[in-house]
Amino acid sequence: MSIRYLALADILGRIFICLYFIPAMIPKVFYLRDTFARDDLASIDFVMVASIFTSLLFLGMICAVTITRLPPVRSTDHVEGYVTALAGTFLIGALVGYLPQEDVSTTTRMIGLVLTIIGLLASIYVLACLGRAFSIMPDARTLVTSGPYSVVRHPLYLTEEIAVVGIIILNLSVWSVALGVVHWMLQLRRMANEERILRTAFPHYDAYAATVPRILPFTSAGKQMLAR
Repeated sequence: MSIRYLALADILGRIFICLYFIPAMIPKVFYLRDTFARDDLASIDFVMVASIFTSLLFLGMICAVTITRLPPVRSTDHVEGYVTALAGTFLIGALVGYLPQEDVSTTTRMIGLVLTIIGLLASIYVLACLGRAFSIMPDARTLVTSGPYSVVRHPLYLTEEIAVVGIIILNLSVWSVALGVVHWMLQLRRMANEERILRTAFPHYDAYAATVPRILPFTSAGKQMLAR
């Protein structure tokens, strides 16, 4: 893939990502504004507020690292890699609002909100560590091996999936669970696609992958099961 094509694709990618995520931030800003404008602050659901606030931070962080990220040094030539990346990124966010929702208990709702908050906060931290190497598509920009990337090779997928589980619980149904399974299968495929590009771009990636498990931390069994 030519340098000129990579540069053009990267610019279009930055624009598309920001156009997708910035509008999603607007209703969250209005929700927080309207919530704290109430006279009766005692009626505020602060766990829900925390969930909305962390999701707003997460979306803002994605836009920030997208705008400031480094140009790619290598990208995939396979259409499947792009399709899988787009599907894995936008599937939950695009379809969760259309899922048939069922009533959940207060305890179930609380579990879903807490998992969502934990997953989003952890994702924000990972994004901060990933910084200018961030990419949605299977691109190679620079190799990050420190921080959470010294524990697993794909910490962002792990932390995002914690939030996804929380979202599924909040929208609990057969359809949401099925969507979650499809989403995770797409994420596993994305990991394989990204690693193929990273191995090509960075000769020392194999040595890194040999010592750091793909997705399950601190378990040799997880490394053997998911490293390939």
